[in-house]
Amino acid sequence: MGIGITREQRELAAAVRGRLARAVPAEEVRKLLDAPAGDAARPPYWDALAEQGLLGVHLGERYGGGSLVELAVVLEEAGRGVLPGPYLSSVLAAAVLERAGDAEAAGLVDEIATGRRTAAVALGPGSLTAVRHPAGWTLDGVAPPVLAGAQAELLVLAARAGGETLWLAVDAADLDVRAHAGADPTRPTAEAAAYGLTVAGGRVLAVDPALVRDLAAVLFAAEACGTAARALETAVAHAKVREQFGRPIGQFQAVKHLCADMLVRVEQARALVWDAARAADSERAEVRGLVASLAAATALDAAFTCAQDCVQILGGIGFTWEHDAHLHLRRALVARQLLGAGDVHRQRAVRLAGAGARRELRLELPEEAEAFRGPAREAAESVRGLGPAAARRALAPTGYAAPHLPPPYGLGADPVQQLVVQEELRAAGVKIAELGIGTWVVPSLLAYGTREQQERFLLPTLRGDLLWCQLFSEPEAGSDLASLRTRAERTDDGWRITGQKVWTSAAQWADHGILLARTDPDAPKHEGLTYFLVDMKNTPGIDVRPLREITGDALFNEVYFDGAPLPHDAVVGEPGGGWRVARNTLGNERVHMADQLTFDTGLEALLARADGLDGSYRARIGALAAEAHALACIGLRTTMLQVSGLEPGAGASVRKLVQTAHQQKVADLALELLGPAGAAAEGPARRAVHGYLMSRCLTIAGGTTQVQLNVVAERILGLPRD
Repeated sequence: MGIGITREQRELAAAVRGRLARAVPAEEVRKLLDAPAGDAARPPYWDALAEQGLLGVHLGERYGGGSLVELAVVLEEAGRGVLPGPYLSSVLAAAVLERAGDAEAAGLVDEIATGRRTAAVALGPGSLTAVRHPAGWTLDGVAPPVLAGAQAELLVLAARAGGETLWLAVDAADLDVRAHAGADPTRPTAEAAAYGLTVAGGRVLAVDPALVRDLAAVLFAAEACGTAARALETAVAHAKVREQFGRPIGQFQAVKHLCADMLVRVEQARALVWDAARAADSERAEVRGLVASLAAATALDAAFTCAQDCVQILGGIGFTWEHDAHLHLRRALVARQLLGAGDVHRQRAVRLAGAGARRELRLELPEEAEAFRGPAREAAESVRGLGPAAARRALAPTGYAAPHLPPPYGLGADPVQQLVVQEELRAAGVKIAELGIGTWVVPSLLAYGTREQQERFLLPTLRGDLLWCQLFSEPEAGSDLASLRTRAERTDDGWRITGQKVWTSAAQWADHGILLARTDPDAPKHEGLTYFLVDMKNTPGIDVRPLREITGDALFNEVYFDGAPLPHDAVVGEPGGGWRVARNTLGNERVHMADQLTFDTGLEALLARADGLDGSYRARIGALAAEAHALACIGLRTTMLQVSGLEPGAGASVRKLVQTAHQQKVADLALELLGPAGAAAEGPARRAVHGYLMSRCLTIAGGTTQVQLNVVAERILGLPRD
C-alpha cells in the first residue's frame, strides 16, 4: 500500500506507474548518468504530463481536481521510477505560487499547470539580497543549489530584504544559471545568480517563508517514500533469488530482519506524509509545520537508510555502476542535502510542539453512519456517569459493549456502526472496562464453542463478571506454540492435564483459563494440540506460583498442572484441533478509532522539558514524536480502509513492532533525563525507574520483536521460510 488509501488514489498510483514506465523507461534514465551537465532542454515527456493533468493534479478542479494528497501519490510513483527532470520542482513552484493569491501569480500557475513553463524553487536565500527599487526590487547574490534549476524557465527565489525574507518569481532568462555536476546526474542542481537584476513589484509573492518550507518538506518527503519503497522492493526481490551457502539469502534471519525493518520505515513515512499533505491547507501554521517536519524527518531518513540497506543486501552487485541501486541512493542523498537531515526537522517539530502545536486526527464517517447514531446515543446516555465496570455490566446485555459480535452478544455491527458507537460513548464521557484475555476468548467460543459453552461463558464474560487467563506459553515454548509439552490424557471422566505453563498474567485472580495442551504426541506438531477451558478456582491439581519480575512486582505466574482433571465438555472445538482455535483467539474483527491526540502522557512530559535540553536530546524527543504520530496515522489509515471495505495491509504488524519499542524508548529517555537522581529509585525517580524496568517486557510479551520481524518478512514481504 502506498501513500494513497482510497480506491481512486490507488488507481491513480497504478496509472501513473504505468505511464512513467512507458514515457521514461529505466534505460532512458540511465543514459543521464553519463550525459554532460548543463542540458537545459525540456524533457521529451513534459507535454504528455501536462495533457494527463499531472502538472496540476494538486491545483483544484480547473487543472486536476485533486489536492496535495493526490500530488503526494503521484510523487511517490515519480520517486519510485527515478523520474528525471523538473517535475518535483515545478509542482512545488505551482503550489507556492497558488498560495500567493494574486492575479500575476495565478497566471504563472496556469502556465506551469498547462506545461507552458517549467519551474523550480530555491529552498532559502543563500547570499541573495533584495533592495527596494522604484520599479520593484533589485536582486544581487547567489541562491543555494536549486533542484533541476537548469531546466526551469521560472525560478521562485528567496532573498533577504532587511530583516525579512522576500519571495519572488523570476524568469530564468534574466538570471545567470549554471548546472552543477550533480550528485544525482538524473536531476542535477544548478547555481542561480543575480547581479543588479530588477524584478517588478508584481513578481513579489505574498507567502510566509514557513509555508514554502512546509510545502517543500511534504513534497520532497512524498517522493522520498517512493525512493524508499523501490529500495525495499529491490532488496526483497534479490533476497528471494540470490543464493549463498546453498540457499536463498532471504532465509537468513539477519536479511529477513533488515528487510522487515525497511518495511516499517517505509510504512511510517507513508503514513506521516499522507497526514502532512492532508494538513497542509486545513491546519494552523504551527500545526502544519509540526506534521510537515515529522513527515520530512521520517521520510527523508527512510529513503536514505533504505537505499543504503538495499546496496548492503545486494552486496557487490549493488556497488556497481550498472545496477540501479545507486540511483535511489543518489536521489535520497540530494534530498537530504537540500532540505537537511532528519534531526533538523525533528528539532523544529519539538520547538513547535513545545509551543503548544498539536495535531488532532479525526475520522469522517460516511452518510450511512447517521442511521446508527440515534440508538447509539441513547445507549451511551443510558450509562452516562457510570464507572467503566458498571457501564460494561449495563451495556453487555444490549450488545453495545461489544457491537462487533453477532447477536445476541453484540449488534453484528459493520465497521461504520462500530465507530458510531465509539463516537457516541466518547461524546458521553463513557469508558467501558477492558476484558483483558476475555477479549480473545469470546471470538473463539463464538466460532468453535458448543451452545452450552456459549450460554455459560459469553454473557458473564462480556459483563465483566468472569476474569480469564491464557495458559499457552511454556518454559521451552514461548512464541513457538507448536512445541508445547503440557500433556492432556483421556480418562473415563474427561482429561487429565500434566505440565507447566509460564508468564501467565492474572492467573492468581482468574476465574477461568484457556489452555493449549498436547493430546496426540505422535501427530505433527500443530495437529496434536487441543484447546481447553479450565476452571481455575475449583479444579484440583493446579498450583499457581507468582513470578517476581525485575520490577519487584508479581503480575505473571507459573502454573503447574499435576494430573488436573477436566471434564469432556472442557474441550473447545475438536480434540487435535486446538491450533485452529488458538489462531482464532488471536484474531479480532473489532474496529478501533484512532486517538484524536497522538502524544501520550509520557511523551508530553518529555516535550514539556525539551526547551532546556541540548540538541541531541531534542532530536531524540523529535524522533519519539514522529513515531507516536506515525502510530496514530497508521491506526487512522487502517480504520479508514476497514470502513471502505479494503484490506488494511501491513498496518497492524507495523504498529506492533513500532509501538512496543516506542514505549521502551520513552521510558528509557524519561529515566535518563533524571541523571544521578535516577539511581535512587525513590521519590519522583521511583516511578521512572519502575516504568523503565516494566517496559522491558513489552518487546517480549505477545511474541518477541525478533519473531514479529520474521512474521513480517515471511507473510508480508514473501521471503522464504527457513
